[in-house]
Amino acid sequence: MKRDLSKRESRIITRGEVSGHSHIVTGECTIEDREDGVYVKAGKNCALKHLLEQPFLSEGLEVSTKEHGDIPLKEGDTYKYIQQVEYNPYEKVIQQVRD
Repeated sequence: MKRDLSKRESRIITRGEVSGHSHIVTGECTIEDREDGVYVKAGKNCALKHLLEQPFLSEGLEVSTKEHGDIPLKEGDTYKYIQQVEYNPYEKVIQQVRD
């Protein structure tokens, strides 16, 4: 049975664990929570940005952390958020990347 998509207002895809930043989608887009993850349907001027969360939420300001550039999302495409993982050779484990 296919579940209905749950559109949400929050543009925050994920939060950084350390520096108070978030990965935030800007521009015209639809963000949906599904059973298998978070999806972004890109519209005009849609991009994934690495921004300080508080200025964005309180004043709509896009204060970049400069940790990496914006990632433009192609209009009409749908993207799935996947938590990045890495191999730690010292502990011999696969772990989530921490920001």
